[in-house]
Order: sequence, then structure tokens, then C-alpha cells
Amino acid sequence: MNRNLRARLAASAGVVALVAGGMLAAAPVAQADGPDCATFLSDPLGRSTTDGNVFCLVGAAKIPVVSEVVCPVGLRHVSQVSDGSSGIACRRAAAQ
Repeated sequence: MNRNLRARLAASAGVVALVAGGMLAAAPVAQADGPDCATFLSDPLGRSTTDGNVFCLVGAAKIPVVSEVVCPVGLRHVSQVSDGSSGIACRRAAAQ
């Protein structure tokens, strides 16, 4: 269990660092926060995960190619969201 958690955290940290560099270049666009995406991914009690919120933020940033690829791939492989749900969540983030 710890090994899986460490791998997920390491992957999340790497993606955050990569995305942060892209967001500095696109700072005016990075003001969107992807609330529809995060709300869609949250459980019935309204709790969400930090990595899910980060990938929703990436999707909402609308950085060409990065947002379109990193959001769904990150949600599927790091946050372990199903393929269909990750696609819906990223489309909601991009629509904002």
C-alpha cells in the first residue's frame, strides 16, 4: 500500500512541476480552476483528491496539447479514474 501511495505522490509531484512551468508561460489563462471537473470527480460527500484537483486545473488552463493530454492521462493513471469519467471531467474543465 505504501509503495502504491509513494508512486502516486511521486507521479503527481512530477506532473505538477511540469505543468507549473507551462502555467507560468500562460498565466492569464491559468486563472480557471476547473470546479465542474472537481465536482464531477468528488464523492457523494463532496470530498475530492488533491491530484484530481490538480489535473482538473490543468484541463481548465487550456494550454494547447498539455491540457488535452495531461488531464485525462493523469486522472486515469494517477488518480485511478475510469476512462469514461476522466474524459467527461476533462471536457467539463475545458468548457469553463
